Amino acid sequence: MSILLLLFAPGIFAIYWLIRLQLCLSRVRYLVDTYGMDRKKLRKLKCKEIKALRESIDRLRHSNDAFALEALVRPYRA
Repeated sequence: MSILLLLFAPGIFAIYWLIRLQLCLSRVRYLVDTYGMDRKKLRKLKCKEIKALRESIDRLRHSNDAFALEALVRPYRA
């Protein structure tokens, strides 16, 4: 049983990291397509920072605060 675990562990670990990578790339793609942000500027951010940026954008959209939303998005625009 432990031999099977040793054989499958790297594959499971690789699948986990591929899923995390795809989620992060999906968030970046959403921000680029929706708000016209620059990929090079977003590349400097970590995945957690991109997640926090998207959550704060969603919060501002739901509260209809256009000026704060524009101030938040402006540094990342192309």
